[in-house]
Amino acid sequence: MKKSGKKLNLIICGIAFVIMIVYLFVFDKPEKVFNSLRAINPWFIIIGVLFMVGYWLCEALTVHVLLKTMQKNVKLYYSWTDTIIGQYFNCITPFASGGQPMQTYYFVKFGVPLGNALTALLSRFIVYQFILTLYSVFTLCIGLGQFGENLMQKGLMPFVIIGFVINTLVIIFLIGIAVWRKGTIKFLNMIITLLAKMHILKNPMRQRVYFTREVEKFHTNFTFLKKHIPAIIKACFFTFIQLTLFLSITYVLYLGFGLEGAGLLQILSYQAFVLMISSFIPLPGAMGAAELGFAGFFGDIFGEFTGTAMMIWRIFTFYLPIVVGMIFTLTLKSKGIEEPTKLEANEHIYNAEQSIINKKNEEE
Repeated sequence: MKKSGKKLNLIICGIAFVIMIVYLFVFDKPEKVFNSLRAINPWFIIIGVLFMVGYWLCEALTVHVLLKTMQKNVKLYYSWTDTIIGQYFNCITPFASGGQPMQTYYFVKFGVPLGNALTALLSRFIVYQFILTLYSVFTLCIGLGQFGENLMQKGLMPFVIIGFVINTLVIIFLIGIAVWRKGTIKFLNMIITLLAKMHILKNPMRQRVYFTREVEKFHTNFTFLKKHIPAIIKACFFTFIQLTLFLSITYVLYLGFGLEGAGLLQILSYQAFVLMISSFIPLPGAMGAAELGFAGFFGDIFGEFTGTAMMIWRIFTFYLPIVVGMIFTLTLKSKGIEEPTKLEANEHIYNAEQSIINKKNEEE
């Protein structure tokens, strides 16, 4: 991304943090906040941080397993560093769109071939989406039977359904690409033509080229996945553990405050709902939506500790990755690996995609 754009996003994140703290102290009162902070067992704070480290490690292992199918001698350290950097840029860009281009760029700087890096990262994205959807289906089916009435009373059920439907549509689209590539392209072209006739979409030809390239790219990755089933099974396992650790952080805080009454399944389900809903908010880190979602779902569970719990949870899952990722980026910069602009990173990806598509066309 442009340096000015990155600075602006960091400033927005900083302002959001200040607003969160001010809101907490104004509406919860300083004395109440300090009492809440004193009430939490510090060992559970440490456990929460370790869960985040485990979350990063599982993602690094997922990428590493996929990468090793193409490059046996790649170091786990590269996948670990690349994951932390990806978390950083995901947090400071809308829709977490900045992570993958930057990860691809840094992988190349580590000596990983461009095509290998892109294939591993895209495959990891596909695996993550599938596991997240399966997790959502599980929590929705199991959780709604036990907590559905409570969610209806709080007016949260429509948001849960919308989040679930969006995630499901993403998976249906990915499956369509895997088994019906040409049909998916035709369908997208029909939608683009319709939107262009309705004067909603400008430059339809540009959009056709873009979406055709995206479909071809994902179809190529599905072909790769089918050839490496054992690696995919490992990647799914690490991704499942990754999501479980992330969703369990709220339960760790719940235990840290010494609260009782809500079970692990309920808190995992509610946190999965928050993740489903907030992941499609077009702001860095889904700012605002994540905080409101946490307060809405967990207000009656954490009671007087809700504001403080939300603050700690947000520090763990959003601000900590930014700080750690920034440190990693600056460390690499001191070693001569400069942070790229968004244009430079995207050029790397474009060249890799063209190479993969051209190779696929030659084989066909």
